[in-house]
Amino acid sequence: MLETLKHIDTLWFLWVNSHHTTALDWVLWTLSQHWCWAVVLLLAFGLVTLRHEPRRWWLVLAGIVLCFLLADQGSVHIFKETVGRLRPCHALDDVRMFRTQCGGQYGFVSSHAANAFAIITFLILRYRKRAVACILLTLWAVATCYSRVYLGKHYPGDVICGALFGTPIGLAVWWLSSWIEKKLQKGETK
Repeated sequence: MLETLKHIDTLWFLWVNSHHTTALDWVLWTLSQHWCWAVVLLLAFGLVTLRHEPRRWWLVLAGIVLCFLLADQGSVHIFKETVGRLRPCHALDDVRMFRTQCGGQYGFVSSHAANAFAIITFLILRYRKRAVACILLTLWAVATCYSRVYLGKHYPGDVICGALFGTPIGLAVWWLSSWIEKKLQKGETK
């Protein structure tokens, strides 16, 4: 069963990695860059948090940082170092990579996917009344995950499992921030 899943994952990877266009190369490369993450998160933070929740901006910022730390470190220490699944660019021949190096040896689970889904789960729960922001954040996270396969860094299973790992982290951080916020509100009403 596991070998069948690996085979399907490899075929899916090869299909995505072999379908390139010049415009998509640049768009997906940009989405994978850390500076792009900073721009997206600063826009979300500035346009939604500072505008609609100015008194609790620090709680949202702390939540984003905590999501990133837990998802990033967990993806490396819980999965990459213990599972040891080689990245496709280390395991397969003729992997097409656009303006990027292969990176670390192991790719399961994708840290980009874990981070993106932890953060957007937290933000979507915070911003649930802001439908446009939630849709845009979700599209950004999904496109970022796709970019990792497209650029030859991860198998599709790596990003799917990374997203599945990151989502409950975002949920837990949202729960914690909500609990803190309730405690703060009780203190303000006394």
